[in-house]
Amino acid sequence: MANSYFQFKQFRIEQGNCGMKVTTEACLFGALMAQSLPSNCKNILDIGTGTGLLALMLAQKCKAQIHALEIDAAAFNQAKHNFNYAPWRERLTVNHIDLKNFESRITFDLIICNPPFFKKNQLGKNKSKNTALHNDSLSFEALANGIAQLINKEKGQAAVLYPPYEMALFENEMANLGFHPQSTFTILNQKGLPIFRQVKVFARLTSQANFTKEIMIKNSDSTYSTTFIDLLKDYYLHL
Repeated sequence: MANSYFQFKQFRIEQGNCGMKVTTEACLFGALMAQSLPSNCKNILDIGTGTGLLALMLAQKCKAQIHALEIDAAAFNQAKHNFNYAPWRERLTVNHIDLKNFESRITFDLIICNPPFFKKNQLGKNKSKNTALHNDSLSFEALANGIAQLINKEKGQAAVLYPPYEMALFENEMANLGFHPQSTFTILNQKGLPIFRQVKVFARLTSQANFTKEIMIKNSDSTYSTTFIDLLKDYYLHL
């Protein structure tokens, strides 16, 4: 059974009421984005924030105003609690709303999302967990369209985390709207194992080459890799 909280060096994630708990790949995603924030990033949007993990990881590393969206009531309340007890609470806002109903007077320099991707026929009994994990609550098309409407048209970037097959489907949706990958991070649990997850950063720029990097979470002896330690050392208690 997952712990009811996850303690980081500078903040704590209460997660007992959330369908999606803190995961290694989500932490890696947050650290990657914190390391490569767009220059002069003023406004960030976290779509489907869950516990608020990604928003909090970015808040630790930048001065931007961070807005978060969460459709599930229990997860919204959990994220709100985590934001209220964070050192950067004055820069964190969470909205209990569906992406398709969200309107904003500002556009966002960075949009991040760790979206659900399981199919509807894999639904379980836990409603909150179903919302967190299954893409009937946030389809590829809905996410791409939401990003296109809310992103800063000139310099905005959008970053998502998906398994490889789902990433290919989402990338096609983004291409239809004029977005192209600027960076691709391929995540493996260990060398020689299949690709576990991909992080892609999209923008409307077409002149920039797609930077690619492979990241292994663990070495062959199951210790964390040097790259993983470098990314998470400012967050994990024992690194």
